[in-house]
Amino acid sequence: MKASIPFHQAVFKTLRLFVVTVLIENKGRSLYIPMIVDSGASFVTVRPDVFGQLEIFPLRQAPVVTASGRTAAPLGRAAKIAVGSHCVAEEVEIIAIPLPQTLPAEGLLGTSFLRYFPVYQDFEKGILELGA
Repeated sequence: MKASIPFHQAVFKTLRLFVVTVLIENKGRSLYIPMIVDSGASFVTVRPDVFGQLEIFPLRQAPVVTASGRTAAPLGRAAKIAVGSHCVAEEVEIIAIPLPQTLPAEGLLGTSFLRYFPVYQDFEKGILELGA
């Protein structure tokens, strides 16, 4: 079953990026975070303060290639990540890196979440769907 995912229309019209609201839960804490759907990112990526807010503890350092070059980032697991009501994954790997202040979102919804769902993006029609 496909689920149409609402996204921030103004960002899409200006930058052609799908920015969706993502729920991240861990240890009884939860945050709603606007994230860019980024199938080129290996992991769900958030700013370092989110790890602290959700009590996500680093399991190891993961090698990461960013626009600035190669680095390593703390990798942890979020108990649950949800986009909409039908697309939910548990024990999702998540990394914390400082993100540019100019980014039109608070993180990247990467492959560590997207791999659980068929993803359909139509940039011409402005459609984003995730399979459930």
